[in-house]
Formats: sequence, C-alpha cells, structure tokens
Amino acid sequence: MIIIEKTEQIKGTINAPPSKSYTHRAVICASLADGTSEIISPLNSADCLSSVHGAMMLGAEIDATDKNKWVVVGNNNSPKTPNNVVDIGNSGTTLRILTGIASQIPEGYAILTGDSSIITRPMQPLLDALNQLGIRAFSSKTDGTAPIIVERGEIKNNVVKIRGDMSSQFITSLMMTLPFSKMDSTIELTTPLKSAPYLDITIDVLDKFGVKIEKVENKNKLTKFIIKGNQKYKPYSYTVEGDCSSASYFIAAGVLMNSDITINNIFKNSKQGDREIVNIVKKMGAPIIEEEDKIIIKGPYKLKGIDIDVKDTPDLVPTIAILGCFAEGTTTIYNGEHVRLKECDRLMACAKELTKMGAKITEKPDGLIIEGVGKLNGAEMETYHDHRLVMAFTVAGMMAEGKTIIKGEDAVKISFPNFVEAIKSIGANITIK
Repeated sequence: MIIIEKTEQIKGTINAPPSKSYTHRAVICASLADGTSEIISPLNSADCLSSVHGAMMLGAEIDATDKNKWVVVGNNNSPKTPNNVVDIGNSGTTLRILTGIASQIPEGYAILTGDSSIITRPMQPLLDALNQLGIRAFSSKTDGTAPIIVERGEIKNNVVKIRGDMSSQFITSLMMTLPFSKMDSTIELTTPLKSAPYLDITIDVLDKFGVKIEKVENKNKLTKFIIKGNQKYKPYSYTVEGDCSSASYFIAAGVLMNSDITINNIFKNSKQGDREIVNIVKKMGAPIIEEEDKIIIKGPYKLKGIDIDVKDTPDLVPTIAILGCFAEGTTTIYNGEHVRLKECDRLMACAKELTKMGAKITEKPDGLIIEGVGKLNGAEMETYHDHRLVMAFTVAGMMAEGKTIIKGEDAVKISFPNFVEAIKSIGANITIK
C-alpha cells in the first residue's frame, strides 16, 4: 500500500513517461511489417509488454531487453496461428486490437484471454462488427467477454457498421485489420464519435507504418473511415512521445500545491486528446506555461469550477475530479458514459472513494457534479485495480489533512511503472509499506 501525508511543496524537473497509446499501436504495427522496425523510447509497462507478448504469439520476433529501444522483426503481413492461448494480462487495448488481427492467421483458431478484470470487459460490439465482415469471432462464455475465440476468416464484406460512442479500441481494431482485405472497406459509425483523439493516434501511427486511412464526416455529422484494400505494413523507426494522461497527475499537483516544476516530453502539437488537461487547468484559472516540448508550473493557483465535456478525454476524469474538489464553485463532468467501461467504473469509484475524504460529489449517468470543498481529509482508498485511480488519489492524498492510505498500488505498472519514484523525486511525502 501507499501511505501519503500532506506535502507542503513540490519542486524539480520530471520527464513524462512514454505514451501507452502510441507504444501499443507502434509495436503491433511493427509486428505486422515486412522487415525490421525500431520502437524508440517505448513504455516498458505491463500493458505494453502484453502487446509485445501477443504480437510475438502471432509470429513477430521482438527483442525488448533494451528498455530504450525495442527491435521488432515483423511477420511479413502474415500473422501466424498461435501455439497456445494468448494471455494478454490486464491490457484491454491489446485484447481488442489483436482480436481483429488474429482473424488473419493461416489456419485454425486463436484464443485470447486475460486476468480477472479483462474477462469482464465488454467485447460484443467488436465481435458483432467482425461477424459483419464474415469473420467468426465469439465469446467462449457466450456473454460477450473473454476468453475470445477467433477463427481464421477471409474478410468477405466491405462495409462494417459500429457505434461510435463506446470504446474507440473496437474501431482501432477494425482499422488495423481491414488493410488485409482484398477490397476497399468502410467503417461507418452509427452514433456520434467519442474518444476521437485515440482514433487520430491510430491513423497517425498506421500512416508511419505505410497504411493509409481516410476520415470523412457525412451530412448527419456521423464519421466514417475509408481503408484501401491490399495494403501492406512497412517497417519504420518510431519514437514514442510523452504520455499526456500520465502527465496530468503532475499538472494537477502543480496547480494545486506550492510548486515549481517542469514536465518534459509533452509536445504542443501532440494528437493525444489528454493534452486537453493543459487547457482545462487554464480555464479553471491556472496560467501554466507551455513551451514546445515542456510545461512549467509555479503554483498554487486559485481554481474555479467549470463544466467539462469528457467525450474525448475519458482517462482525465479522475484527475479532473481531484481538481474539482479544490476549485471554488461547481465542476461538472459530463458526456462520460464510456468512462464506466474502463478498468473499473471510474464515475462510481471517484464518487465513492473521494466522498470518504470529505468531497461533495453527485454521480450522474454520464458524469459527476463536484462541489468545491477546498480541503480533503486523509482516508483509506480502494482503487479497484485501476492505475489511474492510484495516481489521481495519490495527488488527493498529497493535499489532504492527515494520512491517506491507497491500496493496490501495483496497478501503476500498467501505464507508469515508476510513478511513485517520479512523484517522490519532486517532494511528495510518500512511503510504500
């Protein structure tokens, strides 16, 4: 467990860890290429290493012994039939992307499963979409969750329809699978798109590895994606940028506390949706300094509550919830139904756990209403095996009066393995027991 006591000041320079989203996509694209790629500055986290493992099970050769550079020999656009069940641990991104890719094996079946959390995560929308394409993929429990069984199947249809307001990972899986089709294909979204920046990341990474996707919006404001058939993944030397989601906890700590911190490896031109955290804290009243590749914060700042649409930034919800507790007035988080489909129901978890600390939070079907209370009290916090809750609640504990105990700190290995060391390096009053 993590034991946190109130921290009076934070100071220093830290580097944002490499992006989890970019690392997942880059290593899987490289694993399909017809040659050798390098993934430079990858995120060596449990989730991303799950993608390494899954890609190797499908025929790629990957040397990940150097944490600063992975060398990937692709399977030449020909995924192999795995010789065992593919266990992807806790990585929903890996499960969803590889479910699509696994349909291109030469014979037999691929079986994908994961840990106790993964086997509860919804998969049915992706399974239904793959079935539209003529690919036979189904839940072994017949309830739309892993284990997932995928049969070798040629893509027979060129139009697939799927909701745009659930997990963008379903759509990413289709984007990365459809280039194998002999026909040009179209993904048509039947509802407005949420989490759009994650798909922009997918398109950006695919482009680097030789796969082109066109994004268009119809007259009804519904998005569709056009994918040319018979495309080939090409090798590429890919450098992973810093992760804005992980940087958000340091940004929150900086604006709330007596601080003088610099966060490196956060780029102004990033396609990551969670870079919106910079604009959010500015709107709340924190004039932090942006440079081309870094953010400078000299807090504390007096924050005011605002309304925040999290349609495209579901991973920021725990961070925003903490900020709202210390802002003057009301902070309203809305358009976040899909936040309930993450590692846990984050809307429920934030409302329940922060209330233990004295927060005034009302849970709504699509978000949270947070009345600024100006202070929190230490408490024992459950994190539901969710890495983002561990990190957000750590920031809350740094601000709280008294001692805060956070359970399940091992979850940070999913996205930010050295989080505790990083935040201690700038002065956080933390011990691990």
